[in-house]
Amino acid sequence: MSAREFAVLLLMCLVWGFHFVVIKTAVGELPPMFYAAIRMTLVAALMSPFLRWRKGHMIRVLSAGLCLGALNYALMFTGLSFATASASAIALELYVPFATILSILFLGDRLGWRRGLGVAFAFAGVALIALGKQEGAPGSNMPLGIGLVAGGAFSEAVGAVLVKKSLSFKPHELLAWFALVGAGGLWLLTGAFETGQAAALAASDKPVVIAAVLYSALGGSIFGHSAYYWLLHRLPVSVVAPSALVTTVFAVFFSVLLLGDPFGPRMIAGGLMTLTGVGVVLLRTAKKQDIKAPVSEPGVVP
Repeated sequence: MSAREFAVLLLMCLVWGFHFVVIKTAVGELPPMFYAAIRMTLVAALMSPFLRWRKGHMIRVLSAGLCLGALNYALMFTGLSFATASASAIALELYVPFATILSILFLGDRLGWRRGLGVAFAFAGVALIALGKQEGAPGSNMPLGIGLVAGGAFSEAVGAVLVKKSLSFKPHELLAWFALVGAGGLWLLTGAFETGQAAALAASDKPVVIAAVLYSALGGSIFGHSAYYWLLHRLPVSVVAPSALVTTVFAVFFSVLLLGDPFGPRMIAGGLMTLTGVGVVLLRTAKKQDIKAPVSEPGVVP
């Protein structure tokens, strides 16, 4: 890749990796689904000029929007309120094995023994972290938090399968619909399952909340997705896809450095198992996609 392409890829990974610190900080100020609803509302407003109604594809795209813009963030952000940011970043990598399993069940993909071993390694690594000794702030619950984050990863995988055949949409059009559907879904979810949103907002550190929302919307969503697709148009999938692993490494680094997340032998072993397994699956899948066609979604993003 060129120096410019490498710089964009590195910046994208840095932005997405640091985003876990931003989310963890934000859900300490506001109820998680309420924060996610504010974030997606801003994204929807900014992306609204790109909304395009394409007859015959909308049911699939709107359903994918619920998975990729509402349920995933509701589960992921709530999970982050219970688990550490570093453990959540690793658990979110389960998107890859989940998407692989779903593609086998519904898209006629074949697993192969190498990808099968990678899937098993990824799940085992996350389980090792989740079942370890409870660590974190009072009120935290690592198994519950990681389970919710894994549920968010599964929701993203389902959304990816739903949108896989909606190639008539351009990437920024998909993002616009996902943001619009996600915002509506998240406002319903926060109204149904959370309380005290107004009081929490009034008592919150306003500069922190504003900065977090802007970072999530402009950095995590708009810049991150735009950079990913810009890279996909210029580089093979097998070069771009492993950036998810670099993102996770940055997320763990920032979380340990800035949030003081514990980083003991269990976390190291579980993280290495997960990243190794996901790396095998990503590289084997990306090589096939280089031959066939580029992927239609950016994989898992916070």
